[in-house]
Amino acid sequence: MERSLAKTGPFPMGRCRSCAHKTRTHRHALRFIVLSGVLCLRSSLLAQTVEINPTITSTAAPLPADDKPSGEGLISGALGEYTLSAQFAFHLSLRGAYDDNIALTHMNRLGDRFVQIQPSVMFGVGEVAEQGNFFMVNYLPSFYRYDDHAQFDSNQHIGRLLTGFKTDKWTVRFDQEVAYLQNIVLAASSGEFQSLTSTGRTNLGLYSSDLSVNYNFTPRDFVFTEALMNRRDYAAPLVSSQVYAGDFYFNHGFNPQVVLGLGVEGGINNVDFPTPDQSFVQANVHFNYTPNKIFSLDLIAGEEFRDFEDISPTIRARDTYTTPVFSIGATFTPNDNTRITLGASRQIANSAALTAQDYTDTSVNAMIREHACKQLYLAVFGGYEHVKYFNTLQGVNLPTLSDDYWYVQPSADILITRYWSVGGYYLRRQNSGSVSTVDFYANEYGVRTTIKF
Repeated sequence: MERSLAKTGPFPMGRCRSCAHKTRTHRHALRFIVLSGVLCLRSSLLAQTVEINPTITSTAAPLPADDKPSGEGLISGALGEYTLSAQFAFHLSLRGAYDDNIALTHMNRLGDRFVQIQPSVMFGVGEVAEQGNFFMVNYLPSFYRYDDHAQFDSNQHIGRLLTGFKTDKWTVRFDQEVAYLQNIVLAASSGEFQSLTSTGRTNLGLYSSDLSVNYNFTPRDFVFTEALMNRRDYAAPLVSSQVYAGDFYFNHGFNPQVVLGLGVEGGINNVDFPTPDQSFVQANVHFNYTPNKIFSLDLIAGEEFRDFEDISPTIRARDTYTTPVFSIGATFTPNDNTRITLGASRQIANSAALTAQDYTDTSVNAMIREHACKQLYLAVFGGYEHVKYFNTLQGVNLPTLSDDYWYVQPSADILITRYWSVGGYYLRRQNSGSVSTVDFYANEYGVRTTIKF
């Protein structure tokens, strides 16, 4: 079954839009900077055929040293107060774990210990923490090494460039992401497995560009528009695809707490043979409700109309496929020590198998994090995902498979110092499909540590 990193990570998948003048706190903005490679990879991988070990090393226990982009680390803190306009940060995360099903298989389960080494480098100029007028680059590689099954070793590289400017009326952002995931394990349906090599692993390149513009033409009315590109390059014989899209939303703030908007999204979706090229249009409504600093809700929901091109005069595409789509993000922070987030989404994506199929992916993810005491953070991540395939060609009698996946991960992290944390976690993953051979379950136990230099 084709998966996104949503099933292994704690973060909501929906890309929620709200008034551009609303700002995050410094702590959340800085956590975003340090971990931007991870978080943006998750967004780019929505509904991908990817299953890798979750990169959850320091998100559960934000380091106090990250209140500022630069300084206050192990080495930088010893150099005194940082006063330069340029910002720089270097983090190192280490994770050691045991997984009883590293290949995510129904039978012939393989258990092994592994180590993940993940450095992170950030360089920025301007208002990096506030994300006003700024320029920032981030490089976040991960190296996985297994004790007894070296054939599962993986090197993964994630890079991101983010820049923008902000005035009283305009907010402009450009986001460029590149990722190369080498020798990753796929959690795939029988169709995907038939398209893989005998190892059950593959390489994947991800490329994403996003230019967005927000213009407030009255104190209560604003428009949001963006142009974006997402490209997925799988190693042969898996099917690669590209999406070129744009959207436009008109929003009205009825009061400081309620924003309502209407928008249209559309684009073209080029897919390798045998899946036909496609075009799509969405008619959506946007609703944002932020009654106070404690609670916020952002919703985009509507209907998608997807058309398919004939491959040849004799290979005809199916008729228009119509389905509801939505993206929901909610945050509840009742006090300084508790944070609850919820995300849900439904969208269409291309199968990477040689089956000429797409699928609808409906998912929900949640996180509860509690700052139990001065140095202890407790957290629980969890989620559920339902995938349903459908044929894109006429006269094709392929079975329309479905899969259900869920995960849960409790964790605990202790702040040793301002710049160093250690913790442990347990991760349970389980899948059940309409074809029993894709069923699997996996248990992972691990410890982790993060330090800011």
